[in-house]
Amino acid sequence: MNLSRAQPRIVVRARDPLLRSLILRRLEGLGDLAEEGDEGAGARADLDASNRSGPDALVIAGSTETSLTPRETEVLSLLAEGMANKEIAARLAFSTHTAKFHVESLLRKLDAANRAEAVREGIRRGLIVV
Repeated sequence: MNLSRAQPRIVVRARDPLLRSLILRRLEGLGDLAEEGDEGAGARADLDASNRSGPDALVIAGSTETSLTPRETEVLSLLAEGMANKEIAARLAFSTHTAKFHVESLLRKLDAANRAEAVREGIRRGLIVV
Protein backbone atom coordinates (compact mmCIF):
# COMPACT_ATOMS: atom_id res chain seq x y z
CA MET A 1 0.00 0.00 0.00
CA ASN A 2 1.53 3.30 -1.06
CA LEU A 3 0.64 5.98 1.47
CA SER A 4 2.08 9.28 0.37
CA ARG A 5 1.72 11.77 3.19
CA ALA A 6 -0.33 14.89 2.53
CA GLN A 7 1.79 17.95 1.98
CA PRO A 8 1.10 20.70 4.50
CA ARG A 9 -0.12 24.06 3.26
CA ILE A 10 2.41 26.72 4.25
CA VAL A 11 1.48 30.40 4.05
CA VAL A 12 4.28 32.97 4.23
CA ARG A 13 3.35 36.56 5.04
CA ALA A 14 5.95 39.32 5.03
CA ARG A 15 6.04 43.05 4.45
CA ASP A 16 9.44 42.91 2.80
CA PRO A 17 9.40 41.10 -0.55
CA LEU A 18 13.07 40.12 -0.19
CA LEU A 19 12.46 38.55 3.20
CA ARG A 20 9.38 36.80 1.84
CA SER A 21 11.33 35.34 -1.12
CA LEU A 22 14.18 34.21 1.19
CA ILE A 23 11.70 32.39 3.45
CA LEU A 24 9.96 30.81 0.45
CA ARG A 25 13.30 29.55 -0.92
CA ARG A 26 14.21 27.98 2.44
CA LEU A 27 10.82 26.24 2.73
CA GLU A 28 10.77 24.99 -0.87
CA GLY A 29 9.81 21.34 -1.12
CA LEU A 30 8.30 21.13 2.37
CA GLY A 31 4.71 21.63 1.29
CA ASP A 32 2.24 23.62 -0.76
CA LEU A 33 3.65 27.15 -0.47
CA ALA A 34 1.54 30.31 -0.70
CA GLU A 35 2.66 33.87 -0.15
CA GLU A 36 0.98 37.04 1.00
CA GLY A 37 2.35 40.54 1.34
CA ASP A 38 1.16 44.11 1.88
CA GLU A 39 0.12 44.39 -1.74
CA GLY A 40 -2.26 41.41 -1.54
CA ALA A 41 -5.86 41.74 -0.43
CA GLY A 42 -5.28 38.86 1.97
CA ALA A 43 -2.50 40.61 3.88
CA ARG A 44 -3.09 40.45 7.61
CA ALA A 45 -3.52 43.50 9.84
CA ASP A 46 -0.69 42.25 12.07
CA LEU A 47 1.70 42.87 9.18
CA ASP A 48 0.26 46.28 8.36
CA ALA A 49 2.89 48.93 7.63
CA SER A 50 1.56 51.06 10.49
CA ASN A 51 2.20 48.21 12.95
CA ARG A 52 6.03 48.34 13.08
CA SER A 53 6.16 46.73 16.53
CA GLY A 54 4.67 43.49 15.15
CA PRO A 55 6.51 40.65 13.43
CA ASP A 56 8.38 41.17 10.18
CA ALA A 57 7.07 37.87 8.84
CA LEU A 58 4.69 35.04 9.71
CA VAL A 59 4.89 31.44 8.57
CA ILE A 60 1.70 29.46 9.07
CA ALA A 61 1.64 25.72 8.35
CA GLY A 62 -1.35 23.46 8.33
CA SER A 63 -2.45 20.23 6.79
CA THR A 64 -4.32 20.33 3.52
CA GLU A 65 -6.43 17.41 4.64
CA THR A 66 -7.65 17.89 8.18
CA SER A 67 -11.28 16.88 8.33
CA LEU A 68 -12.88 13.54 7.65
CA THR A 69 -15.89 13.08 5.42
CA PRO A 70 -19.01 11.54 6.99
CA ARG A 71 -18.26 8.30 5.09
CA GLU A 72 -14.68 8.23 6.39
CA THR A 73 -16.01 8.65 9.92
CA GLU A 74 -18.32 5.66 9.35
CA VAL A 75 -15.39 3.60 8.06
CA LEU A 76 -13.26 4.63 11.04
CA SER A 77 -16.01 3.46 13.41
CA LEU A 78 -16.09 0.10 11.65
CA LEU A 79 -12.30 -0.13 11.86
CA ALA A 80 -12.65 0.39 15.60
CA GLU A 81 -14.96 -2.64 15.64
CA GLY A 82 -12.15 -4.65 14.03
CA MET A 83 -13.74 -5.10 10.63
CA ALA A 84 -11.75 -6.03 7.53
CA ASN A 85 -12.19 -4.19 4.20
CA LYS A 86 -14.54 -6.93 2.93
CA GLU A 87 -16.76 -6.59 6.02
CA ILE A 88 -16.75 -2.78 5.80
CA ALA A 89 -17.74 -2.99 2.12
CA ALA A 90 -20.63 -5.37 2.89
CA ARG A 91 -21.88 -3.24 5.80
CA LEU A 92 -21.80 0.03 3.82
CA ALA A 93 -22.89 -1.49 0.49
CA PHE A 94 -19.90 -0.64 -1.68
CA SER A 95 -16.99 -2.53 -3.23
CA THR A 96 -13.94 -3.77 -1.35
CA HIS A 97 -11.89 -1.45 -3.56
CA THR A 98 -13.88 1.52 -2.23
CA ALA A 99 -13.40 0.28 1.34
CA LYS A 100 -9.66 0.03 0.76
CA PHE A 101 -9.65 3.55 -0.71
CA HIS A 102 -11.42 4.95 2.37
CA VAL A 103 -9.05 3.15 4.74
CA GLU A 104 -6.00 4.50 2.84
CA SER A 105 -7.49 8.00 2.95
CA LEU A 106 -8.03 7.67 6.70
CA LEU A 107 -4.46 6.52 7.27
CA ARG A 108 -3.15 9.48 5.28
CA LYS A 109 -5.40 12.08 6.94
CA LEU A 110 -4.76 10.77 10.44
CA ASP A 111 -1.04 10.30 9.73
CA ALA A 112 -1.31 6.68 10.86
CA ALA A 113 0.87 3.76 9.77
CA ASN A 114 -1.84 1.14 10.30
CA ARG A 115 -5.48 0.61 11.26
CA ALA A 116 -4.82 0.47 15.00
CA GLU A 117 -3.00 3.82 14.89
CA ALA A 118 -5.88 5.31 12.88
CA VAL A 119 -8.39 4.16 15.49
CA ARG A 120 -6.22 5.45 18.34
CA GLU A 121 -5.84 8.82 16.61
CA GLY A 122 -9.57 8.96 15.87
CA ILE A 123 -10.33 8.39 19.56
CA ARG A 124 -7.71 10.94 20.63
CA ARG A 125 -9.19 13.58 18.31
CA GLY A 126 -12.74 12.79 19.42
CA LEU A 127 -13.78 11.62 15.96
CA ILE A 128 -15.14 8.32 17.26
CA VAL A 129 -16.23 6.91 20.60
CA VAL A 130 -15.67 3.26 21.48
